[in-house]
Amino acid sequence: MTEYGQRVLYLSGPIEPPWTRTDKVLVRGVATHLERYRPRVLTHEGVLSQDPGVETEPAWGPRVAGHTSIGRRLGLFSKLIDLQGISLLHLFWPADRLVASVVRAGSRLNGLPVVHTLVHPPRTTVGIGAGLVGSTIVCLSDETEQALNTEGIRNTVRIPIGIDVGQPVPEGDKAAIRRKYRIPLDQPVVIYAGDYAHDRAARTVAASMPRVLRQIDCHFVMACRIRDEEDALEEQRIQEAIAADGLAEHVTFLNEVKSLRELLSIATVQVFPADHHYEKMELPMVLLEGMAEGVALVVATKPPLTELVHAGVAIGIPPADPMGLAVPVVELLRQPERAKAVGQAGRDLVCERFNIRKVAAQYEELYDEVLARHKVRSSGHFWRLV
Repeated sequence: MTEYGQRVLYLSGPIEPPWTRTDKVLVRGVATHLERYRPRVLTHEGVLSQDPGVETEPAWGPRVAGHTSIGRRLGLFSKLIDLQGISLLHLFWPADRLVASVVRAGSRLNGLPVVHTLVHPPRTTVGIGAGLVGSTIVCLSDETEQALNTEGIRNTVRIPIGIDVGQPVPEGDKAAIRRKYRIPLDQPVVIYAGDYAHDRAARTVAASMPRVLRQIDCHFVMACRIRDEEDALEEQRIQEAIAADGLAEHVTFLNEVKSLRELLSIATVQVFPADHHYEKMELPMVLLEGMAEGVALVVATKPPLTELVHAGVAIGIPPADPMGLAVPVVELLRQPERAKAVGQAGRDLVCERFNIRKVAAQYEELYDEVLARHKVRSSGHFWRLV
């Protein structure tokens, strides 16, 4: 039986606005839905959590431009020397040798167990063990867990990402949402909500537009953040290509959106034809948000997106294939009942598997197991010393 109120220190990027990084959103979601453990998250100096029950630790220091990546990583874990009151460390980080070494040293110094959630799929698993730390490695997809197991890493467990499912946006609100974003009231919407950095995905969507619009009237929404100059240039290139095809009036470009869930609610189809999305969550949260709104989903048949295809909640297409993308989009737009059925299946799966409350409960069960094993090992070590 776990003692109520044991503290877990989450080691991650700063858990504070803006909520544009899905790894931060995941940490916040887990922390705010724990029932038996007390979470402490890392922030910049002067930032306090607005979430009830979540403690903050200003381990990131002041916001200073020009920090090197190594310096920031070392500074992040500067407070691992003294961890009084902490029972367990939970690292949300990609495989990283430097970070793993620092956390490993801190955990040994304080006699604390570690759980490591691998937040990004590794580009390669060769020698990945040196970048992992902890008694248990949490994988966000079956693909990553299988890859680690192949490398001989067996202390793995699969816990998916999670979102706050909630209730779908009411139908009565959707006309106002369309007006807000200046989207036609009488046309079905196809949305791509991803980064321009996702390999060829935005270009694939743009190239599919003439093929779709020749067969059915609809409206496309490109909801992509502009993070740097290259993103802005890519958006400009796509806009010029669409204008050259005479389709500009059929496309709305949106960058920062206050409520992406609200925008997704007016879509009939959400598309994600990315060939890969390294340095991103394995199942982008935006896909789960769309599924929670009952939006039919079309994705590239690339692991781990294939998990959604195999579950029957998404239609799979070859990655970066405009024609392959156009075919199911047209079929779904022509068959609203089928689109609705695919969307409902997606919502059912999100409620069952990706509900953040259930995900947080899985982590608490894992904490119970890790702490129990740690107590046994610590007790055995004590008797050997005696």
